[in-house]
Amino acid sequence: MNKKSQTYLAKNLFLYFITSCIFQFSNAQESADEDLPFNAIIQSTLKGKRYKFYGNTRLNFNQAYFSNWVSGGESALTVLYSLDYNLNYSYRNGLVWDTNLLLSIGTTYISGSEFFKKADDRFEIGSLVGKQINQFWNYSGLLKIKTQLLPGYRFYTEEGVQKRDKISQFLSPAFVQLSLGWYYKKTDDLWLNLSPISGRLLLVSEKYTDKLSPGQKYFGVDTGKGTKFFFGASISGLYRKEIMQNIILENKFSTYVNYLEKTKNIDFDWDMNFRFKVNNKVSGNFILHLLYDDDLISELQVRELLGLGVNIDL
Repeated sequence: MNKKSQTYLAKNLFLYFITSCIFQFSNAQESADEDLPFNAIIQSTLKGKRYKFYGNTRLNFNQAYFSNWVSGGESALTVLYSLDYNLNYSYRNGLVWDTNLLLSIGTTYISGSEFFKKADDRFEIGSLVGKQINQFWNYSGLLKIKTQLLPGYRFYTEEGVQKRDKISQFLSPAFVQLSLGWYYKKTDDLWLNLSPISGRLLLVSEKYTDKLSPGQKYFGVDTGKGTKFFFGASISGLYRKEIMQNIILENKFSTYVNYLEKTKNIDFDWDMNFRFKVNNKVSGNFILHLLYDDDLISELQVRELLGLGVNIDL
């Protein structure tokens, strides 16, 4: 299957997943539920205020070792550390404030390589403020910041010597997004944010764009510039479910359509995580992360990781 077919298939799978999630939201809204969600405050012992802090920290390992193995193979070690925490606040007057912090850093060492290579590098903060319309729906304003923490490199070999060139760094690139719309939340495991008005700013260091040839772009930013502005619509959400005992499926997704250019081109970010719980401290993870954004690269980006590690829940 060629790259165009892979991208086309991934887009269709993602659109099918979005449609399924929206269908789930609709069914959930129609079903009777006597228990109000966390953000629907009627009475409280804290004078109408409510706080909730929860999250998960994971340290995963993936290792392969070969010695005198006739059929071939390279020893490798991958270490991935991640945390995903939420702080929810609500008040009886209908104010809702949900904040999420996501950090994921990983590295891979392959036997014979001069350098460690990234397995993951994400730093995201999303903060949503809402005003209740009814039990599940809110008017919403969302601020989201997304970048990387560590430098990124292009690796190559020249005359038998392994070399690398620095191509990215902290806040280069960085996305800052401000969106207005509606926020649906039934539980912490099921929410959807619809934003027909969404501005996005892409930030990069000009030291990378100053070196570009005329007509070239750095993550979509023109030569000699440090920013690029987008205006469009976005949909983001989360769906988490225990599909069988001790196996949890978590899907985080977001889409973006730019009104200013390439309207038919939908950027998407789909992060699917199967979590296999061994006990309260040990768990396994299978992560499949699909990303398409032609301002970064006009091809489907795929990240997959299977590992066993230590898990801490709050």
